[in-house]
Amino acid sequence: AGQAQGIFPVAMVVPIRCLPAISSLAAFAAVALWLRGEVFLADSARPSSTPVVGDFSGLNDHEDKAFAVSTKALRGAAVAGSSKFSGWAARVYGLTALALTASSLRSARANSSVGRAHREMGTRKLSRMHSGLVSVDLPLGQVDVIETMMGYRYFVPRLYNWCKSVGMKKGRTLPSIGFCADENQGYPTILILKHFGTYPFTHGYLGGILALDRHGPHAAHGDDMVIISAPHVGYDPETKSFGTYRRVQVADPNNQFSTDCGAVAGLIAPYMSLYEKCLLRIKVRTYGDEVLVSLSDDILRDTADGVGLRLKYDQMLAPGALDSPVATESNGKIFVASYAFADSVREALAAERREIADTETSAAPTLPQGKSDEEALVEARRSNDASLSLPGKERIAMWRSLGEPALRKVFTQEMFYFQTGPLEGEAKRLERCLVPQMPRILNGPWDPELMAAMICCQSEFNRTVHSVEYEPSYEGKNLVVASGVNIDISPSSDSEGSFPSTMFLPWAAFVKTADGESEVYEQAEFVEQLLAQSHENPDAINIEQGVLDLLARKKPNVKFFTI
Repeated sequence: AGQAQGIFPVAMVVPIRCLPAISSLAAFAAVALWLRGEVFLADSARPSSTPVVGDFSGLNDHEDKAFAVSTKALRGAAVAGSSKFSGWAARVYGLTALALTASSLRSARANSSVGRAHREMGTRKLSRMHSGLVSVDLPLGQVDVIETMMGYRYFVPRLYNWCKSVGMKKGRTLPSIGFCADENQGYPTILILKHFGTYPFTHGYLGGILALDRHGPHAAHGDDMVIISAPHVGYDPETKSFGTYRRVQVADPNNQFSTDCGAVAGLIAPYMSLYEKCLLRIKVRTYGDEVLVSLSDDILRDTADGVGLRLKYDQMLAPGALDSPVATESNGKIFVASYAFADSVREALAAERREIADTETSAAPTLPQGKSDEEALVEARRSNDASLSLPGKERIAMWRSLGEPALRKVFTQEMFYFQTGPLEGEAKRLERCLVPQMPRILNGPWDPELMAAMICCQSEFNRTVHSVEYEPSYEGKNLVVASGVNIDISPSSDSEGSFPSTMFLPWAAFVKTADGESEVYEQAEFVEQLLAQSHENPDAINIEQGVLDLLARKKPNVKFFTI
């Protein structure tokens, strides 16, 4: 795209030493492109009604607005420039990169249906709200949340148009939903009814688990089939956190918020309790060149039923340390830490020490030099708390619990796992899906409910594809399996009566045509296919008019017996 405008080849062959000579020209070119409207980064270029970044309210009103240029690409160009050079060179390189990227994007937008596709505003809000949430590392691959999420009012018609492009026909396609039973999944279901022209079959259990024994009845009810699998998670714009949702049907405002998804949150709760208790019962301290670990007896011994949190001692303790404790106390044992764990503890304590020095310089005395981090912290604390000088208090202060904010992250997901009893039958399917990944869910940098929904999404797609690929009842039919996560935007307190806003975060798709050809579309490919489709659907039905037509028709009598 850049070559067509005669810019890119010149930029590639100009030596670095010539950059001062072209700095003015590059800056002028970037400013000119900006003024021409090819780089829309200024707030004035956005719709005036755009909600504040990090606020999901009003998505139904504004999710059809799209920025003309991908800010992700422009931001990447600027970062690339600043990382390669410094000073004037960085500024010139960054401006040049911005100009080239804008020019390329404009050309691509003019010549590609995918390039012209809208990028929904909800994606931009989510990625900016959680700056670290560029992609989520999960067992079956990373989930990219940058410019992939879209509102349901766009996702469903695009999915319908994609299904038609693979051979499905109007009025002969039966969708099925793998949704949780929560009432806030109603809006997506209504949109599926509107665009596919029929109420969907259901494959879903609580938590978004799919009932794979329902393929036969589903396949018998239509010529072509679609399965939409989507576990869900709530998002509260006020607290900017995942896992809760306002139930406006509850009159008491103090009791309106509840968990979302409740099935997932209820499953996580007992494991979270075990995890928090374990953190409090693991203590560390520095002792000369070593780091010591104190483990209480209830962690060390197995419970009678074999259920509980188990430590991977080889990740935390030095080789052979478990069999040779440094000391035995009345309620636990003390061990030498492994080199890796000891380094993590020292780094966490050093970071805490720096934070204390930076934030409490005026209130706290200077931390003593030449002493260990633990000893220095004890002396600093003693100056502000006379009770620490009491007998035994100093020894207690030297031992630090992993439950303290400064040390929580040294207890990584590789250091523990959960042992459970038998998890058999479909009623335990959700638990079988999540328990092996529970350390990642509880220990990750993101809200546990969001992590759990994404893990469930990946697991169910994997399981569903293997079940439908050779399912006899789907033979000779076109089949699409679309997988993702429904993000339920919690309504405001004054939004009674309005539909909730639901966003769809795509994960992957599977397509099998009537002639037996099949293909899996990974996340980037799935999103590309969706964005290549129009969000206008000429086949969409008018639900209200359809109901009125039904009422106006002459109704047949129902006869239970004849005389």
